Amino acid sequence: SRCTTCNECTQINSRLFAYNDNMQAYILDPDGGSFHEIVEAAESCQISIIHPGKPRNPSEPNLESLIARAEPFN
Repeated sequence: SRCTTCNECTQINSRLFAYNDNMQAYILDPDGGSFHEIVEAAESCQISIIHPGKPRNPSEPNLESLIARAEPFN
């Protein structure tokens, strides 16, 4: 409910993030993008409401680095 509709996350990946009828961003498809894109969206979110959680793909490149980058947002 704190989403400001800034478009940062949807510009990173519109298959992963979308807006509902109230123009609040949500995860459209958890498999629609990479953990890297989720972390990038969390870093870009102006009000820090994106929480990357844990990666879905254990084979994603640079996973250790991405998990470390995600830590402040989880």
